[in-house]
Amino acid sequence: MPRNQLRIRKETRILGAIQIVTGLICNWLGVIWTYLFTTQKIAFGKVYLPVVAITGYPYWASLTFLSSGLLTIMLEKNQSWILVSYAIAVNIISASIAIFGLLLLSFEFLTFNLNSTAVLWSQTSGKMLSQYLFIFITLELIVACIVTHWACKAKYRR
Repeated sequence: MPRNQLRIRKETRILGAIQIVTGLICNWLGVIWTYLFTTQKIAFGKVYLPVVAITGYPYWASLTFLSSGLLTIMLEKNQSWILVSYAIAVNIISASIAIFGLLLLSFEFLTFNLNSTAVLWSQTSGKMLSQYLFIFITLELIVACIVTHWACKAKYRR
């Protein structure tokens, strides 16, 4: 096999699709959070302030998850050396943002458990949305690490 031939695994396209779906789900969780936040403020006056939603994390994280998924799918279709480098870089950024989101969510879980005296239904709903986001961000972290590993193996194969 020639040294300049690039071999990308076929499963990479499926992982890119998982990244795109994860990005879309994170975006919609942010939309639901925004709706919950505005209706809760109008109805109760008390507001459950999720740290992750205040920072806008679901929106900008979903953009990076979508872009890493698109680049991963493009990498499997058009196997080029430059695209491998871009896919590695974007997946490393995506994994870093996922780690940052997991830290934010962990902080949010700690503050919610410490301050929960009389819990309203909307606070429970907000915590449930945080738990869903935690699951999907963990999935994105795992997928981004796998794609980065496969792309590095393909790029630096000896």
